[in-house]
Amino acid sequence: MKKFKLLMLVVFLGGCLSLIAAENPFTEQKLQPTDTADTTTGNKDVKSESDFPVAGTIAVDNLRLRSWPWGVVLGMYNSGTSVQITGVSGEFYQVEINGQKGYMHKNYVSRPGAEASCEEPYYPGDTRSGGYMSISEGTSASKNPSTSGSTTTSGTSDTSSTSTVPAGAAEAALAGYKGGKLSPAEFGRLFGPVARENMKRTGVPASVTLAQAALETGWGGSSIGDAKNLFGIKGTGPAGTISVPTQEFVNGRMVTITDSFRKYNSWQESIEDHGKLLQNSRYGYALQYKNDPNRYAQEIHKAGYATDPDYASKLISIMKSNNFYQYDV
Repeated sequence: MKKFKLLMLVVFLGGCLSLIAAENPFTEQKLQPTDTADTTTGNKDVKSESDFPVAGTIAVDNLRLRSWPWGVVLGMYNSGTSVQITGVSGEFYQVEINGQKGYMHKNYVSRPGAEASCEEPYYPGDTRSGGYMSISEGTSASKNPSTSGSTTTSGTSDTSSTSTVPAGAAEAALAGYKGGKLSPAEFGRLFGPVARENMKRTGVPASVTLAQAALETGWGGSSIGDAKNLFGIKGTGPAGTISVPTQEFVNGRMVTITDSFRKYNSWQESIEDHGKLLQNSRYGYALQYKNDPNRYAQEIHKAGYATDPDYASKLISIMKSNNFYQYDV
C-alpha cells in the first residue's frame, strides 16, 4: 500500500511540473524584434544605430561635401576617397573625412552591400551649380525628393540663395571648413555671408574682403599652414604666430623672405581681425568709399596694404569676374 501511495504522489508531482512548463514556453529564449522599426514613431525606414559607422568610398570625382543636406559646400573630393559613414538623412549620408564632418549624396558613395548607383539626383534650386538651401529647406527637400525635373518652389537663385541662409548657419558652415582649395563660386558661397555680416559691423566692403582672401590663399588652397590666416596679416594673432617663407616685392623685384604671421583659432576670427585692421588710422580713410569697392581697393593699396604693384587691379579683377559685389550691403 505504501508503495502504491508513493507511486501516485510521483505521478501527481510530474503532472504539476508539466503544467508549469506549458505556461512558460520562453524561459530559455528571449523574443527578438522582427524589423528595425523605430519603437517611438513606428517608422520602419529608420536605420538602427548599430548600422553605423561603416566604411564607405566615393564613386565619382568632384563630389561635394555639404554642411547639411543640400547645404553650404565645404569641399570637393574625388573617386576612391575613403569616408566614414556615420548616419543617414534622407538622400544623404552623414560622413566624416579626415576629421571633417558633413553630408554627401548617397547616389555617389558606396558602402558594404550597397554600391553607389551614380544616378543623377534631382537638384532643388541652384544646388546643381554649387548653390545651397537653408537647413530646414534642404533637409525637407532631401527627405521628400522631387522627380519632376523642374525647380521646386523652395529653391533659391544664385543671387538670393546667400541671403536666405541665416548668419548663424553660415558661420556654423564656415566653422566646419577644414581648409582646401574651392571653386570661386563655392568660395563665395562659403565666405560671402560671413563677409557681409562683417561689413555690417565694420564698413569694410564684403566684396573686397572676399577678393583679398581669395588672392592671399589661392581660393583656400593655402592659409599659412594651420594658422587660418586668410589675409596674410603679419605679427602675433589670438592663437600665436607662425614663421614661414613668403614672397615680397623689394625694390621692384620679387624676393623670398621668412616672416612671422598671425595665427587664429577660427576662420571667423581671421575675418574679424581683418575688419579691425582696416578700421585703423592707416586704412580708415578708405572707408569713405565703402559703397565703391573698386575705389576702396585702390585706396587701401595706396595706404600700403601689400607690396605687389598690381594688388588693387588684381582685387578688382577678382570682384568683377565673380560678382562678389552681390555680398555687399
